[in-house]
Amino acid sequence: VEGKDNITRQLVMNGDGIYNSPTLGLTLGQEYRLHIITTNGKEYLSDYVTARKTPLIDSVSFRQNDKGVQIYVTTHDDTDNTRYYIWNYDETWEIWSYYYSKYVFENDVVRQRTPAENVSTCWKYSHSTSIIIGTSASYEKDSIPEAPVNFIGNGDEKLAVRYSILIRQYGLDKKGYEFYEMMKKNTESLGTNFDAQPSQIKGNIFSASDPSEPVIGYLTATTAEEKRIFIERADLDRWRFEQSCASKTIPNDADSIRQAYIFGDQIYDAVFTGPFITGYLISTGPCVDCTERNGSTARPPYW
Repeated sequence: VEGKDNITRQLVMNGDGIYNSPTLGLTLGQEYRLHIITTNGKEYLSDYVTARKTPLIDSVSFRQNDKGVQIYVTTHDDTDNTRYYIWNYDETWEIWSYYYSKYVFENDVVRQRTPAENVSTCWKYSHSTSIIIGTSASYEKDSIPEAPVNFIGNGDEKLAVRYSILIRQYGLDKKGYEFYEMMKKNTESLGTNFDAQPSQIKGNIFSASDPSEPVIGYLTATTAEEKRIFIERADLDRWRFEQSCASKTIPNDADSIRQAYIFGDQIYDAVFTGPFITGYLISTGPCVDCTERNGSTARPPYW
């Protein structure tokens, strides 16, 4: 990162194409650009951009309608210096297995689960994959009330127990907004005869080695603001998430138990006759073990 103050700040690769610096130390109002040198010697530069401060998120709210739940973000800038915004988010939701699993079949033996082996409560994660932008350019004040950020359709497991969304907000300049607006149009209307083609998208990054090389990208220098909310199932009106989970009983013998697991079933409880276990209750893996629904049993620290 090169500043017009003649200070260069080196970024360190953190894997998966991510570069960062714990001490970037940009000064608000100063101009900076990105300078990239690839392993094969190609050079890329961005235009200089002004480091700007993103205004706070005023609120994150939600509203339920007949199709699901819409989540909104509200923000404003008293200085009228932002006008253009982009958002992304991370979401987390808690899931419960349909049946509470008391037993585990391990090394050809059925035994009771320990508390640490609980597979009845899990958490799942996702993140935004679309371009979410907004502008107050046509308003008298720099204020955006209830910009739609995420929609969760009826019956989705995300709202079956407890859900959380962490929204991040960044201020953009006008050219940055126009770049993302064009990207959004391309990605959302791909396949029609009237699509803008990728070659028509011009960002602020270019090849210093070969000016004719097409480059897609846009550099911004801005602080990030974030806000998290939680939505409980009790906050909603008759939210219904349905699982089809049949249960059946098998005898307590090794062949029956092995056969059940071969077909993907799992034991979740025992059937007693007096003091003796004479059978087990079984159901399909996803109905018994929430990790089979791609959940993690590790509780998030913010939960």
